[in-house]
Amino acid sequence: MRLSASQAIFLFRWTLFAAASAPLLWMFWAWHADALGVFPEERLLHQLGRLGLLLLLLTLTARPAFRITGWPGFMAVRRQVGLWSFAYLMLHAVVWLWLHQMWEWDFIRAELVDLRYLQVGAVSLLLLIPLAVTSVAAAQRLLGPQRWQRLHRLVYFAAAGGVLHFWMLARVDRFEVWLATFALAGLMLFRLGDALLRARRSRPI
Repeated sequence: MRLSASQAIFLFRWTLFAAASAPLLWMFWAWHADALGVFPEERLLHQLGRLGLLLLLLTLTARPAFRITGWPGFMAVRRQVGLWSFAYLMLHAVVWLWLHQMWEWDFIRAELVDLRYLQVGAVSLLLLIPLAVTSVAAAQRLLGPQRWQRLHRLVYFAAAGGVLHFWMLARVDRFEVWLATFALAGLMLFRLGDALLRARRSRPI
């Protein structure tokens, strides 16, 4: 039986929901089962950060995928993937504040002042907060399409900051960092080329 367009999008939404929630459920189980190795808080911190950055990059692939295929399902799940990314990255920050720093705010402030990679990560996460808050349709109507789109271009700065944060933390194996860097560069070049092409088409002959 062939699925209708709406059924295919519905199935795609739930498939992404399952794929995004499964690692979180596994980490929750592994933490309580003491299955995260010798330094569980370290592994939890890095896993959450990696998955958050991956989901953020996947959010940016929605528009290129839609432009190439014409299938609206990619745009239909963009907000969903973006909110999952924000959730993972917020948990990444909470794990650092809680399990690493034990909510010792004086030490946290000193670390943020001294360590550049923490500053980059914090700024990148802060950039995502207004995007998450305004992700609902009511916010788009309130801001207007043009202002909403301009605001949500901050996602590229947040993603660039996330990749830079990853670079600054990488010690030996930088394969994942290079992949993230090339992926972000490709997505930004596609967005720039797409914008230039649309601007050229809109010019009066």
